[in-house]
Amino acid sequence: MNDYVTSKYEPDAIKRVAYRKIWWHIIPLLFVCYGIAFIDRINLGFTKLQMSDALGINPTWYGIAAGAFFITYAICEVPSNMLLAKWGARRTFIRIMVLWGLATAATAFISSVGHLVTLRLLLGAFEAGFLPGIVLYLTFWFPASMRARVTAVIFVANAAAGSVAAPLSGWILSSMNGVWGLAGWKWVFILEGLPACAMGFVCFKMLRDRPDQAEWLSDAEKSAVNADLAAEVVSTDHSAGVLRQVLGNPTNYLVAFLFFTAICSNYLLFFWLPTIVRESGVASLVNVGLLTAIPLAMGFVGAIVLSWSSDWLKERRWHLALCFCLIALGLIASTSTHSLPLMLISFAVASFATGASGPLIWAIPPAYLGKKAAPVGIAFISTLGNIAGFASPPLLGYIKSSTGSLAPGVIGIAVLSAVGALCIAFAFPEQAVRVKHKDVLDTLEQA
Repeated sequence: MNDYVTSKYEPDAIKRVAYRKIWWHIIPLLFVCYGIAFIDRINLGFTKLQMSDALGINPTWYGIAAGAFFITYAICEVPSNMLLAKWGARRTFIRIMVLWGLATAATAFISSVGHLVTLRLLLGAFEAGFLPGIVLYLTFWFPASMRARVTAVIFVANAAAGSVAAPLSGWILSSMNGVWGLAGWKWVFILEGLPACAMGFVCFKMLRDRPDQAEWLSDAEKSAVNADLAAEVVSTDHSAGVLRQVLGNPTNYLVAFLFFTAICSNYLLFFWLPTIVRESGVASLVNVGLLTAIPLAMGFVGAIVLSWSSDWLKERRWHLALCFCLIALGLIASTSTHSLPLMLISFAVASFATGASGPLIWAIPPAYLGKKAAPVGIAFISTLGNIAGFASPPLLGYIKSSTGSLAPGVIGIAVLSAVGALCIAFAFPEQAVRVKHKDVLDTLEQA
């Protein structure tokens, strides 16, 4: 659309056209990329069904290997986000995606648990900053009132990836086993890892770092978007050093705790649900994948329904509190039955709420962080929250090895979720959960 045509629109119409263009140029690509990232992060839960026997990996060491990813991931998140703010998303994302794709594919050639832990550490270092980088990148394009629904679409990739990875990995494990002399679990890593490398180059070619660089926006559209974003500058940007703002803000620790709790639930589902289904008496790996996909797909539904409801009603607190209550109830119910259908329904409830919690949590930090503090603050929150990624899988593995059951660990995560609901209800400051810019929200709704 040229400037002459755009200049004939009313201001709201200009915004509507601008945000529609931004949406279609950015969101589908990031959706695919984050989906691939999540598949490469969680495919360990499916390869375990063959790899553990092949390499002699017990549940404790499996948990350590699953959690090792998050050690280097946490260490490298803040530097990665700071580099994104300095170098731009295009160069940051191609570095991240190519390196993590190669690390995932290389996992096919390990011969010991030591090799597995090493590559998981490398994978965490290479992928570090991708999710907080996406969250930060979206703040360069969308104002606060749009971010829950926009972030929800990215987090839907999380749930969609799980529901796709489950049957896909099950099929690869069964159908590709022995092809070219490679076990099925090796093919999972190869076939699910290499696409990340290709998508890194696609991101470098297709993405733009800021609205001013987007040749597909007219000058009037760029001005409208920049005006919306400029109106959000938080006054604390100039009041103190950025690091002091981040470390001294108690709200950051509350958000990090919620993210920590959501991750515990998330990785319980992705790393252990295939094992739970297998141990319930399902012998076929293809059927394990299909049955695992049922509750995981509900995360997709939850992310869409509750995130759009949150933006529509311009309310964050009680939507998020509901998520954590449902996680607690679903997980407790899953330990109270030996019926596979009832167990899957219980996990589906927990997955629905877990899928919705992510975008709602990540819609909060940009509402109270200044633009200078946002790169460090978002990565700081993600780093603290991702401690769960390291702590939860090894702890669950140890519990499984020691007791023969995951139930004590599942109940522990349910209790954490209940505490999270109380924190949301009574500890969050109003500024953190307030939805701003109703006029911009209405503009997007009309689009």
